Amino acid sequence: MNRKLLVVDDQVGLTRVISMVAEELGYETRVANTSMDATDLFVTFQPDVVILDMIMPEKDGIDVLNEMLLTGLKARLVLTSGLSQSFLRLAEGVARFHDIERVEILRKPFKRDELADLLR
Repeated sequence: MNRKLLVVDDQVGLTRVISMVAEELGYETRVANTSMDATDLFVTFQPDVVILDMIMPEKDGIDVLNEMLLTGLKARLVLTSGLSQSFLRLAEGVARFHDIERVEILRKPFKRDELADLLR
């Protein structure tokens, strides 16, 4: 059975690259390019791994993360941001509040090898 990856990021080109790398590694992928679609897709797809951008229009990644964690579904979390380390630290705190001990960080811009190593 394939592992499932949900990518939530408003940068369409970046989500394509992440999906391509993940699919090469055997993942089935889904993409949400708006934060408004992320939680519904999380619930219906039930991914094993979520790569979530912290800075997006409409709702930021903190709100999306909290909504996802409130569903009670479990997934490995990989948080990304190219702007602020403080958003990443805050998101780690939100995850720990929901008893998620391991949260991984992937700083933008990242290299293809970094992404592949993280997904292996």
